[in-house]
Amino acid sequence: MNINFKVTPSQKETIDLRVAENGFDDISSYIKVVALNVQKFTIRNPETLAEEVSVELGFTLTEAQKTNLDRNMEESNCKDVAVYLTHVALYGVISAVIEIRSTGKLNAMLERIAKARGIKLDLD
Repeated sequence: MNINFKVTPSQKETIDLRVAENGFDDISSYIKVVALNVQKFTIRNPETLAEEVSVELGFTLTEAQKTNLDRNMEESNCKDVAVYLTHVALYGVISAVIEIRSTGKLNAMLERIAKARGIKLDLD
């Protein structure tokens, strides 16, 4: 199941920053994660847009994930999927638990991540 929604160019720039800040490689993965995992929130005053909503974003969900998304929207008292996804993409906070692999050493894990991303890491 594909879900698509539109944002303004300025919102797209902000979402791109959130994608990078949270360590995601692509915008679709980021939006999917925040849409499915963000905590309950309340949209107090939907923002007034000075720009045209012209940039289309989207991602693919399974039926189970769609059910989870619907539940999250209901808990947040948001009936419009585009409003919900725009809000979580702009303001969602990603929290994650990092599990250190069998080496038990944080530095070893950070070195593996850096190597996978092609980044030089100096832990000394």
